[in-house]
Amino acid sequence: MSGESISFADITASLEGFDGTSFSGQAFSNCCNQLSISKIEDLVYADGRLIKRMVTFISEDSDSDYIDNNVECVDGVNIVVRYYRHSFAPVNDDNRSDLTIMFCKIVSDCIALARTKELFGNMRYVNPDSGLHNLNYYHMAIRKIMDSEDRFLFSCAFISLKGFNQLNRFFGSDITGKAIKMFANKINEFVNKESGEFAVHVGGDNFVVVILTSRLDALKTFLSAVQVILESDGESFSHIVSARAGITTIMPRHVTSNDVLGECSITLQIARRTGQDFVMFSEMDAAHDNQKNIAKTISRAVDENKFLIYYQPVVSTEGTTPVLFEAEALARWPRDGRITAPDEFIEYARNSGIVTKIDLHVLRKVCEAIKAWTDSGMTLVPVTCNFASKNLFNSKLVSDIIDIIDSNEIDRKLIGIEFSEPDFKGGRLLLTQAAQELSEKGVKVTIDKFGLGRSSLDLLQDLKADYLKFDFGQLSLEDPRGSIIVKDMIHLAELLGFTVICKGVKTREDANELMLCGCTRFQSFIYDKPLSERFFERRLKHPNYDE
Repeated sequence: MSGESISFADITASLEGFDGTSFSGQAFSNCCNQLSISKIEDLVYADGRLIKRMVTFISEDSDSDYIDNNVECVDGVNIVVRYYRHSFAPVNDDNRSDLTIMFCKIVSDCIALARTKELFGNMRYVNPDSGLHNLNYYHMAIRKIMDSEDRFLFSCAFISLKGFNQLNRFFGSDITGKAIKMFANKINEFVNKESGEFAVHVGGDNFVVVILTSRLDALKTFLSAVQVILESDGESFSHIVSARAGITTIMPRHVTSNDVLGECSITLQIARRTGQDFVMFSEMDAAHDNQKNIAKTISRAVDENKFLIYYQPVVSTEGTTPVLFEAEALARWPRDGRITAPDEFIEYARNSGIVTKIDLHVLRKVCEAIKAWTDSGMTLVPVTCNFASKNLFNSKLVSDIIDIIDSNEIDRKLIGIEFSEPDFKGGRLLLTQAAQELSEKGVKVTIDKFGLGRSSLDLLQDLKADYLKFDFGQLSLEDPRGSIIVKDMIHLAELLGFTVICKGVKTREDANELMLCGCTRFQSFIYDKPLSERFFERRLKHPNYDE
């Protein structure tokens, strides 16, 4: 066998169909035998730890001795291709040794290339936090389903775990992350991969499952109670996870993977607002169509410059007489013969994503107004513009804001950007980064609704902002405990260098009490309501509030 002659042409021919994953037929096998190679296996090491071992070729009569060929494919990842010889194989002459070395080098490179592609494929299609597939995989896999004859047998569910924000605040991100990974493993076991079902981890506590429609009831039962184990301070205990989901069945109207996911996402939002755990898109068609129509109407109103800007003054009480300190810009939509406040349209704008378009539009309108007031010689105060948390996903947010301000040739100190604390995973980091960049560029930053809802004090450690707005509409200064909370929150904020603005103050008596606590900035109807541009110009000319 090994005495047969072998040439470079024989080696080339044997490797024509080799893809680095398995031997390619009889020519490859004959070539290995002629070179006395009985077995080829490859081992993948990551940071020195064996993570995968595969046999690429094997024949009978293998010796225990082997030769390793080490190929470094990416940082921290090595691929070792191991070559075993036949038992009692003859010693190769120089020509056969050279051909063996060349054959092994080519085979090693092919195997390394195949494994590298596989590793990068995992990076592209796997969520590193949970090990589950990610949205890239969803788009690839569901396109295959939609191109198949069985497409109408499947449904898609956008899933949100309940209570994980509270869990994260109580136990911290590490323990919560392990619980999410445990849930991911269980939902991955639940789906029937042989039937084409799959699950993906969108991120945080959000998942997507594509499942046979006939198994939707089983999915709902599964999502109603999933047991995970939490470990804290050396103790383990069981926690029952439940979820809500927006579900749609794949129909002829779905042309792209985004069509399916978009319907699920909208239906999940409806489920959240209505307090239901599971909502089918078919049950919400009318509501969805209405939302889409309203969203299109809002977008068209922005494009046609139909939104008005109102300004709600913020008053300073540091002097003997209250005086205009700054203002907050508020969008108003003239519609059906009346002025529509944000409460009536902002939810549609958030769900459709148009809210980011509105925020930038308001900033442009405010900058244009400030430019006109500056050119007319008026004395101005800063104006803050609200930016929804969805804007934080825009990597160009800060540069977009600066471009709008600078293109109107106005002083950056006259513009403030106001955020509420985001409630999605990673939102705090995005907020602190955006606030830092804006502050460095001379733009004032305000954090609204601080101290209520999901706000937490640890955000203050890293946050670089100028103002914190406290809404005291839900706290009673007449309650001794409420009064203590108010005083301490104001004192802490000012110790950290923030200026406190109090909202929701309903009476002059409450304002006086807050002044005794150290607050001297108020945004309240007891001083001024939101003013149209014409009336706000009057206030700029007469900034003092006479008692």
